Amino acid sequence: MSTLSNQGVELVVHGYIHTDYKSIPSKEQARHFQQAIDIFRIHRIPFVGFRAPYLRASHETHEVLSNLEFLYDSSCAIYWSVIKQNEYSPEAWSEYQRVLDFYQAKDAQDYLVLPKLTNGPVEIPVSIPDDEVMVDRLGIKDKKEIARVWLAILRQTYERGELFTVQLHPERISLCANALSTILQEARRSKPAVWIATLGEIAEWWRERNGFGLQVDAVGNSRYRVLADCSERATLLLKNCRAEVPAVEYWSDGYQSITAKGFMVRSSRRPVIGVARDSSPDATDFLRSEGFVVERSDQPENYGIYLSDLQSFRVTDEKPLSEKIERSKAPLLRYWRWPHQAKSALVVTGDVDAITLFDFGLRILETWRQNGR
Repeated sequence: MSTLSNQGVELVVHGYIHTDYKSIPSKEQARHFQQAIDIFRIHRIPFVGFRAPYLRASHETHEVLSNLEFLYDSSCAIYWSVIKQNEYSPEAWSEYQRVLDFYQAKDAQDYLVLPKLTNGPVEIPVSIPDDEVMVDRLGIKDKKEIARVWLAILRQTYERGELFTVQLHPERISLCANALSTILQEARRSKPAVWIATLGEIAEWWRERNGFGLQVDAVGNSRYRVLADCSERATLLLKNCRAEVPAVEYWSDGYQSITAKGFMVRSSRRPVIGVARDSSPDATDFLRSEGFVVERSDQPENYGIYLSDLQSFRVTDEKPLSEKIERSKAPLLRYWRWPHQAKSALVVTGDVDAITLFDFGLRILETWRQNGR
């Protein structure tokens, strides 16, 4: 493992034993994770993140990881509708559904597939179907079909500007190598780019981006002075308005990108989002996390986008609201989700549960002991 780390591979804590931490009390979880941390430190292996075995973590897990100062947790599963039920036997499809239930996987049709900033670790979702689901649950052995499934997910995340976190177990690399190569080739030739990063880089960027700010001041005659407080990596976008600087290029989806940090904008209305004063803090926090300037106001006529129906707001409201804003023809400024003008992001992760057959047998024994059997 030290050799891999020295070669630039990012290693993360995967528990102390391979067990279902969702069913274990928080004090026991804390003891396990501290034991794992101690082993990493003894062998001088750097780590900043965590992924739960079986992608099973509880609210208590998040609290424990926060107390142990992990940068991120990549244990949340989200599935994509990229396979057709009628192509599989009832038994295989039932097994697939059982696994999704076990993972408590969310449906990508209902959620934005993005990191989430919390008071503790950044939460980074994992995409399903992964190799284990395809090969062992659905019985897919055709390398081209595995490639088709992952390529379909990559294209959807690219179209939506979201994140594709691949989970691949080394024991299935012979079946999945072609699929992995295919999505990497597609990502590398995409324009705007796909940002290929590690989980740690994703988490660090998400925290960095959270500190960005935009100041938009009216100066008269439908002109606004904009000052961007951000790093050089930021992707600053505008649409349906005109920046009075030469360094503006078409980006994607009607947006133009701009590299200047101070400039003037001509716009019929304020190029920010106005919300009613009684809007939910959860709603305004979400809009700001999407890179928008948000202003509470009782003057809707000042804004191209004014939202007056946000008194209550749930996580399932995020995707519809984001799509509503993207369909708007209103003038708008925002920070995009990814750095260096990338449209989406791709992370390739390997879940190493056992290195030798002895390790695999020990894993079974440890879980057996943990369950008191």
